[in-house]
Amino acid sequence: MHVNNIKDMKTINYKITLVLLVIIALIFSCDTNETESVEQTIQETSIELKSSYGLLDISPNIYHDYFRQTDYSAGFSSLKANSLAEPSIVQRINISDDNNKTRNFSINNVSINSLTKAVKMSKVDGQNIYGKTISFKIGTTNKKDKVGNPSTETEVEMYIPDLVEITNPKIDNDDELLPICYYEDFVLEWNADPNNEEGLVVIAEYFGNNAIPENSTNEHILNTDVIDIDNGHAVLNNDLFKNIPNLSIVHLILLRGNVAIEEIEGELYKFYAESHVRLPIILAKDLTTVAKE
Repeated sequence: MHVNNIKDMKTINYKITLVLLVIIALIFSCDTNETESVEQTIQETSIELKSSYGLLDISPNIYHDYFRQTDYSAGFSSLKANSLAEPSIVQRINISDDNNKTRNFSINNVSINSLTKAVKMSKVDGQNIYGKTISFKIGTTNKKDKVGNPSTETEVEMYIPDLVEITNPKIDNDDELLPICYYEDFVLEWNADPNNEEGLVVIAEYFGNNAIPENSTNEHILNTDVIDIDNGHAVLNNDLFKNIPNLSIVHLILLRGNVAIEEIEGELYKFYAESHVRLPIILAKDLTTVAKE
């Protein structure tokens, strides 16, 4: 292990707690293995955790639209479980016919036949989504129209940022998967995407575990902030680690993506894509407690 000791949300009126809870749902929904891992962490920590949430930036940004309730949705989620893992990409479609309409849907002009499904994608398929401008196209046909003439198609184009990766703290091998990191003026680096104009979301999550087991607690703390500029480098707000004890095992989560809400024939559709990476660390708040190698 090594020490990182460099000194160097359109507005939507949702309750902050609800927003944070949906962030958790979004992050944990990408991959079954991740959900199981988180559940195991919670079980190992305590039978019941007392949860608290902190939101450092409530200014308007597109990430709020991820949490907006819509009639239908379609998009992509990617999880990189740690710095050495391969991304796990899932395509999620929640569009269905009803008593009055038949819906036709395509992504990049490829028709999607099953409109209520989640499918794991290959890395090659992901390369056609992330870092690209993609097209979502939706059309509906009135079932009462005996001729079956389709209504006017609606196309939504949006840029999807590159798959996000954390580059500092740098992890080169399995022995470095749990680095010791000093909380004050924490420098976080990632693969910048100059075409991403929406910034990123950074989260510090603590499940009560501590590097010194007897110092573990029955708390769950989740603090969230926004990084405005995607230039690959940010000094994190010290309050991102507020109320998290010294030498706690903390999961840093970095997320970026894009989302669009469209009203089509009186119904709301959400089109999105995001990727996020998890970085488990040992959080040092008192450097005197960290033994020098």
